[in-house]
Amino acid sequence: MACSRITKEELEDLWLSYDILASVTLRAPGLEQRADDPSKGFVAIYEPAMQHGLGLPIHLFFCEVLRNWNLAPCQIIPNSWGQMVASYLLWVVAENGENLTPREFESIYRPCQSVGWFNVSPQPSQK
Repeated sequence: MACSRITKEELEDLWLSYDILASVTLRAPGLEQRADDPSKGFVAIYEPAMQHGLGLPIHLFFCEVLRNWNLAPCQIIPNSWGQMVASYLLWVVAENGENLTPREFESIYRPCQSVGWFNVSPQPSQK
């Protein structure tokens, strides 16, 4: 089983690079841990998701969508994170600051599994 090779210094660099709040604890998985099976009380996130706009702490909107879909952040394909963040931000701009609700988002998009990961796809009625 492959293990994380990230160092403490690299974790600190991530903290600074992505402007993560001090209240958020970052740690690398242990030798026998995998990102898709985090310890109780932890959530696994891959860096590419952060490169596509996911921030920490995770915005309540995304927490609610993930909860409704019964998914963890590390199960979403990074490009789909970019799509989710862009959709949320475009909605806020188009609606003059009014937030997109998880229900509205889920009426447009749905999770679709693809080779172990999930991507965000339009609802069949939205194609």
